Amino acid sequence: MKKFKESFSAKLSVFTALIASLVFVICYSTNFYHAQKAVKEEAEKMAMAELDNAVLRIHNITSSVEVCASNLMPFIKKNISNPDEMFSLARMVVENNPNVKGCSISFEPDFFMKQKGHYFSAYAGRETDGSVTVEQEGSPLYEYFYMDWYQIPKLLNQPYWTDPYSDVYENEETGRMQIEKICSYGLPIHDDNGKTVGVLTIDIDQKWLSKIISNLKPYPDSYTIALGRGGVYLVHPDSTILGSNTVFTRYLDSGIEDIKSFGERMTDGGRGMMALSADVTGGEGDSYIFYTPLKQMGWSVGIVCPEKDIYGGLNSMKWTLVIMTAIGILVMMVVCIIFIRSRVKPLEHLAHSANIIARGNFTKAIPVIKGNDEIALLSKAFYDMQHSLVEYVEELKSTTAKKERIEGELRIAHDIQMGMIPKIFPPYPDREDIDIFASLTPAKEVGGDLYDFLILDNRFYFCIGDVSGKGIPASLLMAVCRNLFRTVAGQGLNPSQIVKNINDTMGESNESGMFITLFVGMIDLDSGRMTYCNAGHNPPVIVNRQGQASFMELVPNVPAGVFEGLDYEQQEMDTVDGLSIFLYTDGLTEAEDMEKKQYGEDRLIELLTESQGVSARELVGHVASSVRDFVREAEQSDDLTVMAVRIDVKK
Repeated sequence: MKKFKESFSAKLSVFTALIASLVFVICYSTNFYHAQKAVKEEAEKMAMAELDNAVLRIHNITSSVEVCASNLMPFIKKNISNPDEMFSLARMVVENNPNVKGCSISFEPDFFMKQKGHYFSAYAGRETDGSVTVEQEGSPLYEYFYMDWYQIPKLLNQPYWTDPYSDVYENEETGRMQIEKICSYGLPIHDDNGKTVGVLTIDIDQKWLSKIISNLKPYPDSYTIALGRGGVYLVHPDSTILGSNTVFTRYLDSGIEDIKSFGERMTDGGRGMMALSADVTGGEGDSYIFYTPLKQMGWSVGIVCPEKDIYGGLNSMKWTLVIMTAIGILVMMVVCIIFIRSRVKPLEHLAHSANIIARGNFTKAIPVIKGNDEIALLSKAFYDMQHSLVEYVEELKSTTAKKERIEGELRIAHDIQMGMIPKIFPPYPDREDIDIFASLTPAKEVGGDLYDFLILDNRFYFCIGDVSGKGIPASLLMAVCRNLFRTVAGQGLNPSQIVKNINDTMGESNESGMFITLFVGMIDLDSGRMTYCNAGHNPPVIVNRQGQASFMELVPNVPAGVFEGLDYEQQEMDTVDGLSIFLYTDGLTEAEDMEKKQYGEDRLIELLTESQGVSARELVGHVASSVRDFVREAEQSDDLTVMAVRIDVKK
């Protein structure tokens, strides 16, 4: 086993054999699957053809009975006042239709009260010797109008085929009572007013139906079944369950779901095929049932075919093919081992040299392998790699040094950028009327967000902005914008003039097409009156004294830096005394979790409402904590800046 693990030729040979085996298994399985499918389809086609043929034969007979009943109905209506004529009509039906066992023309109780009394059912029946007898079969001992063959067509008021039922008669030769199964076709008799006054019934013997169905035998061990309404067995090899048991009774007794399933499919009038386990059929193996409905009679006929009969020839061929293939694979593996071992010997020498080179000895000589095959090409590749490796190591050292220098410069740029924005809080410890706190977290080493504030002549100027893009270009524009804000605000201008000056300065030479969304506000610390100007930035949130948070209604204006010469509209609030102003960049509301869901404005409003009465530092801390809990392990995709301001005007 150790030698096998260390031998490439042995592994390659076994691998080749395994691949060949896998290909065979795939091809064999595919072919066997399609062959099995074709055999199954052929079996289904043959079984369904036999079923259709049987259904057609039964249909021809039942249709003749239905046509006979329809043709007889005008004569019954014509002679409806002459009860004796009904016997002649019933006899005529039986004599002229050899498949008919009997015919009864029965009327409602007391319909012929004056002529015949309470009961009247004219019946003509075929005897065992072929003769036809007629009788009036209604009597106190046989109240026909309570029988299913009379009641169902009457209540449904439409033609109806009954399931087979037992008919008891006396055998004239033996003198004994005999029982035979018949099924009846009933047709309601209506008077001129459309009222049902009786039922015409034509009986046929079930024996010929059972014989037609039972003779369906596409395979030696196949058998047929027929289910009536409600799943009662009409035809089955086990004669003890005929007429009494239903397929659903078997399901309740056994609990086998397949019995219920095929029973429902057949009784629902379905047509098709279903696999049955041995527990369902009681046989030695699995089977298939092919079924189709007898729509006229409400029955369903099925052929149960054992799987071993359907796939018998296919299974016998399977094992012969498997044994022959196994022998072929063993022979192929032996040949592969001998051939491959002779071809991979030079690789051992090449591997030894490559191992020495891998330990750092780049001067080790590579063995020369002659030829144009893959092993010779590999030897040449190793030779080229040996010389390229030295050059690569030198280049890697140079690249690493450059990368470390760039990373150091980015760290310095980050420190410079963070040093440009206020970071000491509280910024005005001697003032109790201003509570402010802000935080900036860039997505990369440097970013494009900014915030700033200052006090001039007891007026508090503040701003927050977001430069389009990220990284170094955005950080440079951020630095320019911050310095412009400081310079212009220091001149005592109002917010709209500050934004206009920033826009004109940036737009004058904006070849990169970058811009900045900006919100600039100015609060008179004596009166609490706030004037502000928005340049395409996210609307700040105002939290009132009752703790209710809502977005400020803003005139959006155009972001600064797009092009110069724009005028910006300014807005005012009478007082912000006691209110909290929460400003942010879109890195907050658009922060995404692992499923790419955004933090959103609704979540922000809900959080700020719940943070009633806290300081600016605590408010920013609550928001930062909420965002961290939301995004969890997700990578930050945008710069995130927040600032909270609260002004309390001294009275």
